[in-house]
Amino acid sequence: MKSFRSFFRDLGLQRKLLLVSVFTTIAAMLVALLALASYDVLVARPRLVQDLAGRSELLALNLDADLNFGDRNGATRKLDALRSSPDIARACLFTADLRLFASFNRYASGSRCSWRPEFDRPGHRFDGNTLSMLSHVRFEREVVGHLVIDYELASIFVRLRQYGLVLGVVFLALFSGGVLYATGVRRLVTQPLLALSGVADQVTREQRYDLRSPVASQDEVGRLASAFNTMLATVAARDAALRRSQALLNNIVEKSSAVIYVKDLDGRYLMVNHSFRMILPPGAPEPLGNTDEALFSAEMAHMMRQSDRAVLASGRASSHEETAPGMGDGARTYISEKFPLIDEFGHIWALGGVSTDITERKRSELELEELVNVRTRQIAETNRELADSLGTLQRAQDELVRSEKLAALGSLVAGVAHELNTPIGNSLLAVSTLLDQSASFANAVESGVKRSELNAYIADVNNGSQIVLRNLHRAVDLVASFKQVAVDRATSQCREFQLDELVSEILLVLMPTFKKSGIRVSHDIPPGIVMASYPGPFGQVLINLVNNGLIHAFEGQDDGEITITAQASGPGAVAITVRDNGVGIAPENMGRIYDPFFTTKLGRGGSGLGLNIVYNIVYGVLGGRIDVKSALGEGTSFILTLPVKV
Repeated sequence: MKSFRSFFRDLGLQRKLLLVSVFTTIAAMLVALLALASYDVLVARPRLVQDLAGRSELLALNLDADLNFGDRNGATRKLDALRSSPDIARACLFTADLRLFASFNRYASGSRCSWRPEFDRPGHRFDGNTLSMLSHVRFEREVVGHLVIDYELASIFVRLRQYGLVLGVVFLALFSGGVLYATGVRRLVTQPLLALSGVADQVTREQRYDLRSPVASQDEVGRLASAFNTMLATVAARDAALRRSQALLNNIVEKSSAVIYVKDLDGRYLMVNHSFRMILPPGAPEPLGNTDEALFSAEMAHMMRQSDRAVLASGRASSHEETAPGMGDGARTYISEKFPLIDEFGHIWALGGVSTDITERKRSELELEELVNVRTRQIAETNRELADSLGTLQRAQDELVRSEKLAALGSLVAGVAHELNTPIGNSLLAVSTLLDQSASFANAVESGVKRSELNAYIADVNNGSQIVLRNLHRAVDLVASFKQVAVDRATSQCREFQLDELVSEILLVLMPTFKKSGIRVSHDIPPGIVMASYPGPFGQVLINLVNNGLIHAFEGQDDGEITITAQASGPGAVAITVRDNGVGIAPENMGRIYDPFFTTKLGRGGSGLGLNIVYNIVYGVLGGRIDVKSALGEGTSFILTLPVKV
């Protein structure tokens, strides 16, 4: 049964419509056949018994004189009159003392008449294909004899076979009509939807936003295709702007002579440029993800950390002089402009810094005071330019985030269209079938309707109504889930939510993406985990992690699995794990996965911002932390440790 469900679920839309039409026709014919058979068995038999009882009583009234006067020939002639009824096989007339008086036997080879002990009182009895009726013969209220008539039931089964033949012809007609209907639906509805789906698949697979879906009409499907084309044009423009902004940002940051860096609230470096790496002492580890204590001497790290805390506590930008080891010519002095980075909610989530080397200026102060003033003005101008550059950097990053949100909106629209297509299509098919049956029934009413036809019509209307009701309930549930996800993504309000229900709604939005990729995405989160947090940012984190796995984890593989689990992690915290069984992360890339614009799939679906956004949201809005475990060939696990209540 599961294999059939999987087979039916993966069929094309036009084949599903054809199969539903055929199965509905077969079911309707079977119900009609069952109703006719039940009617013939439950109604025809009582009528037959009633008719035979009347004929038997009438014949018994005519035989009382023959029995009373012993006229066997007269009784035999009256029994022979039953020969005109082809279904009466035998009639036996017995005296009051149960001796045979006269008989009628249609078949010469038939059994002779004899009294049967089971006839202890008047009435009827079914014996296989024979109906036997016993009636008393009375003369002036005295029982003078007994009449037994045997009726053959073969005609009932002949009628049943005739019903089956008629229903078979009707079935062929309905089947042909269903095929023609499915063909019309395929041309008018299915083909435009399949064309739109094909373009969406190609856009998702090849990241080609120059493609357009054909618009064949101005109905709902045509308007959907037009809206999809408009969305593709907008995304293409945003993608081009994204690439230009990314190139500009890289040039500004990497080619700048100033030392530029960004730290999180715990002092770990999130971004550094080439100039920063040049001031690191020999043998220093990778700066991203590390703190000043791991990169510089304890005294220098303590001084830097104190200035960082002062800026974060005041919430305002500040300039500090800092000393760092040089490249063989002694210590170097830098003027550092530090400032807090504030998110859209007004919260400080990181610390930015621009450091300019002022070593030569310090040396020149001892020699020439006038040059000191000139250099001071130059430094101030440089700082302003760098601040403008960093502002441009922030605007470019905001533009990239908005572009990703627009792309996610496109996936949401595709998911809504894909998921609502099946229940609405089923409802449309059921209503169309009911309309056709109602028209046929209306025509039949003009010529007279049998009870069987009325019962069949009522059963069909009831079944069709139930199909429409179930599919519309399914559509309402889907719309409610998509609406809740859209509201969470748009408002980013803090509220209470069930973790397993929120994850199910998010995976429902992502279902079209991972269905087409062949990757299985599931969750095993126990019910009852209630969180008071921000479902919108949390959903963005989960979507980025799943998309990151779909893009990077299964390169060169036809199948794979991504699993989301959750469990309590100490008092007031929950650990959420997103695990895949893909290729894993190379060791040399482990320290750079959270860097902005670092990606191994640039131009092939990766922007380099997904995990950077995840890192910033987890440590910023959600107030938690993120850890990663990975080994080549064994997959990757991202562990989110979040507070239950923010």
